[in-house]
Amino acid sequence: MKLFNVVATVLKMDPSMINAESSAQNTKNWDSLRHIEMILAVENAFGVQFSIPEIVSMQKLGDMIELLTQKGAQIESVETRRVA
Repeated sequence: MKLFNVVATVLKMDPSMINAESSAQNTKNWDSLRHIEMILAVENAFGVQFSIPEIVSMQKLGDMIELLTQKGAQIESVETRRVA
C-alpha cells in the first residue's frame, strides 16, 4: 500500500512491518517529530491537507486511511491491486 511505503520511508523501516494498527505506541522510531514528518510526507504524497483536529484525531494508521479515503485520495498504488 502506498501509504505504508510513505510511512516506512519516514520511519526508516521495512513497509512489511507497518499495518493499519501501527501507532506511536507500538511502532519503532515513531516519535513526535517523526509524526509531524509523516503527516507532511503523506499530505505531499496524496495531495491532501489535514486540519489540526484531523491530525490530533490520528492515533493509528487506520485513522489516517479513513481520513485519506474521505478526502478521495488514492491510498493503494496501482501495482499493489489484485486484478479480478
